[in-house]
Amino acid sequence: MIIGTGMIGGSIGLALKKQKLAAHIVGVSRQEASIKAAIEMGAIDEGSTDIRKVIGGADLVILATPVKVIIENIQDISKNLRRGCIVTDVGSVKSTIVETAQKCFPPHVLFVGSHPMAGIEKNGIANAREDLFKGAVCIMTPTDKTNRLARDKVKHFWTCLGMEVRMMDPDQHDEILAYISHLPHLVAFGLMRVIPDDFLPHASTGLKDTTRIAASSSKLWGDICFSNYRNILKALDEQVKSLSEIRKAIVDKDESALFVCFNQANAKRAELEKKTHG
Repeated sequence: MIIGTGMIGGSIGLALKKQKLAAHIVGVSRQEASIKAAIEMGAIDEGSTDIRKVIGGADLVILATPVKVIIENIQDISKNLRRGCIVTDVGSVKSTIVETAQKCFPPHVLFVGSHPMAGIEKNGIANAREDLFKGAVCIMTPTDKTNRLARDKVKHFWTCLGMEVRMMDPDQHDEILAYISHLPHLVAFGLMRVIPDDFLPHASTGLKDTTRIAASSSKLWGDICFSNYRNILKALDEQVKSLSEIRKAIVDKDESALFVCFNQANAKRAELEKKTHG
């Protein structure tokens, strides 16, 4: 069962169908139109807007909604799942979700936190793709309370969708993601806000490339900011400090200090390129 038939949930359904990994997929959404579209695309076989009505027979439940809604879903379905049901999620913030799951789910429900890092800036079922996860990384966040068999099954699930699976502590995940994902989105949002509207027609592909992710869902990123605020504030403070150092070097006409800032960035960008394509 996939709870959330948007871009991520729909892509999971399409990938499962392509790989012939599920005989029957049920989708859940708050919007009838999303369910209808998911069925027409072949991402799910049937759907419902009532979670509790269809959740009871599920063997695997994938929570594919924004972080705040994932937490609400966990609370809503916790008493309606059959014994041995495995539950995982796709949330970009893990500590809060994992803590909620461990608190709410009874021992016979097996939860394993997941974060498939394969999203795009466009949302909605119309943007679902069967190849979205191929070659991408999925971070799983099991704890010492996680059932090992469930962990292995969820790992196998993401691997079958073409993902490279990495294991990580939930807190470590949230700290890392604040820098490599959450901060870049906030920088893109902030950058677009300061550019005068009448300057935009003159922009080149450089600005579009740099701010592509500023087209991401406001609601989704609001949830992420409030769910991981400590780590995000720390990353934002360091970004402000970095920009202040660049500003000071320009004010002081300190070419050497400015080049140090740029060269440090160049070196890290080269390292990133090497690690992601090497």
